[in-house]
Amino acid sequence: MQRPRRARRRSAGPPSRRQRPPGRRPCRGTGPGRPAGRSARPLPPRLTRPCSACHRPPVGHTTEVCTQCTRWRPPQDRRADSGPFHSSDPGVPLVRLTRSSLVLAVVGVLLIVAAAVVRFVVVPTVTKLPEDLDVTLRFEGTYNGINPAALSGGDVALLAQDVPIEATRRVQAESSDGDTEIVSRTDTRTVGDGEASVTEVRFNVDRETAEAQPAPDGAEDVTSAEGLVFTLPVDPSTEEGTYEYWDQYTLQSAPVTFEGEETFGGRDVYRYESVADGELADPAALGLPAALPKALAGLAPGLAESVDPELTANLDAVLATLPDEVPIDWTSRTTTYVDADRELGATIAGGSTQVITGTLDFGGYPVVVEFATIDIYSTDDSIDERGSEVGDQSGLLNLVGTVLPIVALVLGLLLLALAAVLAVRAARRTGGRPAHQA
Repeated sequence: MQRPRRARRRSAGPPSRRQRPPGRRPCRGTGPGRPAGRSARPLPPRLTRPCSACHRPPVGHTTEVCTQCTRWRPPQDRRADSGPFHSSDPGVPLVRLTRSSLVLAVVGVLLIVAAAVVRFVVVPTVTKLPEDLDVTLRFEGTYNGINPAALSGGDVALLAQDVPIEATRRVQAESSDGDTEIVSRTDTRTVGDGEASVTEVRFNVDRETAEAQPAPDGAEDVTSAEGLVFTLPVDPSTEEGTYEYWDQYTLQSAPVTFEGEETFGGRDVYRYESVADGELADPAALGLPAALPKALAGLAPGLAESVDPELTANLDAVLATLPDEVPIDWTSRTTTYVDADRELGATIAGGSTQVITGTLDFGGYPVVVEFATIDIYSTDDSIDERGSEVGDQSGLLNLVGTVLPIVALVLGLLLLALAAVLAVRAARRTGGRPAHQA
């Protein structure tokens, strides 16, 4: 009797398609948690994260690296895909620069750079004194004191009361050299029906601080002055001792004090005050004589506020000893008012009160006579015009220095954010792969 044939033993390899349990697939690669060679043990559960090398979706593989990567791509290629744009960390969003995202990023960076340049380079330049500076202020006021015509022997009243004064001041840039420029200041004053007196002086002014500097070499017609001469710098300070104002009558600078805030010409202003007291540098510029005739000098004791009693008792004898022309020394005390724009420092309004005093020597007895008091202040029309001009300048500066930089900065940041969003979306559409594999 023939023995029955023993059933042929099958290998321990993976089951055939017919024998394979449902939901199981053979391993096509090697990796951690996967035995080499054939094995009848159950397969581990499939991974749910993308391939760490090519970032393909977790379909058809159960290992760290899918079959296609291990079969066709060398390890160094897998390492090359790591970096800020091809991260293997699933928690970091993958980005891929496209043409549109790159253009948006470049434009955004340029806008941010432009905002910085405008704010920190252009604005400090435009806030300096302009090279085409040309400002005219008009004043009105009164004159009280000795009639200047009486000093020249005219048949007029000796004393003048509340005589109207009209004055102008024109400040004009003549030349510029870097951070300094030569500025001319022309003052015109008319007392009553008299002829206009004109005083012109030139200063070398720092364009940023608006303060006078020493005269350049060879510039004989430029006055070597100190302190402010006609305006304050941008964003003026209110601290005491910050500024000094130049007084051309006594050729000296005097401290500037802050006196409060006002509103002129529709602009908020800071009011400053400066008092300069000293010997009058050029009496002839104001039409004042260097000496008085004896006949006029004899009237001085009657005009003085206080006279030595001994001189009063011996006045006739003292007058007899005086020369025909009695020398007179002039002093000036000028209180200057400057109403400067709180933002730009430009002069909106201003004025001054000048007290001129003459001192005569009567044989060893000094006689001090208050010769004149001159009060002037900006006219209403001049204040309105300056307020309008400075308002226009302030609006332009605000547009260039604040609005444009902020708009450029915001647009730049928005474009950078949009470029990043487009890059992330492009990476998600291509699975984070480089463009040649998308």
